[in-house]
Formats: sequence, structure tokens, C-alpha cells
Amino acid sequence: MKHICIIGGSGMLAGVTKWYADNDYIVSVVARNEEKMNRMKNACSNPENIRGIYVDYRDSTKLEESLQQNINRYGPFSEAVVWVHSDGLNALITVFELLEEKTAVWHIIGSKGNAQNLQKQYYSTKDIQYNLIQLGFLRVNNSQRWLTNKEIADGVIYSIRSGDSYNLIGEIS
Repeated sequence: MKHICIIGGSGMLAGVTKWYADNDYIVSVVARNEEKMNRMKNACSNPENIRGIYVDYRDSTKLEESLQQNINRYGPFSEAVVWVHSDGLNALITVFELLEEKTAVWHIIGSKGNAQNLQKQYYSTKDIQYNLIQLGFLRVNNSQRWLTNKEIADGVIYSIRSGDSYNLIGEIS
């Protein structure tokens, strides 16, 4: 089985976690809330494929230790999906350091994120396929609204399937 790391996989990316688990991946999910993780696992067809890692991704030392334990137990990550807030961007570097060559990383950023700067800033010395997925908003009846978790998960899955290095879900101003 392939092994994937998802940071933020019990919240707005729960649909992405379920999609990978239902497609026979072992999914190591970094989460802070065990209750949300259990709700997400209970809604999944293959909850036995999901491994919860309860750590704050802003703590690089604990994050690295926890991810390394899962790598030792389930094998190297074949992909990583990372959603972190701007105060936790070091988590991305921690993930990069643990990945093998040719691994795909899907970095999800918000509407105000600068995709070009992030692509330059997070260039890895390893041969890693770094992809950005930017979240925007939708226009409905002459107004704007944020994306729902389902729209985000569906857009992330679409982006992963497309293999494009940059995808925008919705629009940005």
C-alpha cells in the first residue's frame, strides 16, 4: 500500500483523507483534534487505513519525530498534502526533509497567499514535485462566499488528479 501524509486532514481536508483511504492508501493524518479525527474516520469506508498523528504542526521537533515514526512503521510517503497557516510554514520544510526523491507535495494556500513567492521560497534541494493549490471564493448572486469544506476537498482531489503544478479553486481578486 502507498503511504501518504496529510496535514490538516481531519478538518477541511477530511474529504481528501477519506478519498485516499478509500483508494487503499495508508493515510497518516496530522491533526490536533482527536474528536474531529474520530468523526472523520467514522464517516470513512476504510477507517482502518487512517493513522492519526496528534501533534501541533508548529512544533517542528515533535512533528518530525511523529512523522518519522509513521515512516518507520508504514514505509516512506509517496505523497504529501499540506495545509498549514502562515505561522506554521516550517512544517512544510520538515515534511520536505523526510520525503524521498520524486515524491509529490500538494501545498494548499489561502486566497491571500503569493503563489509565486511560495514556489521560490519552498524550492527543495531534493527532486520533489512541489504543487500549489490556492483556495479562493465563489461568486453567487452578485456576492462572494468562501468555499465549503466539500468544495475544497473536491477541488483538491481534482487538482491532485490533474497533476498540474498550480491550481486555483474558485477565484481570487
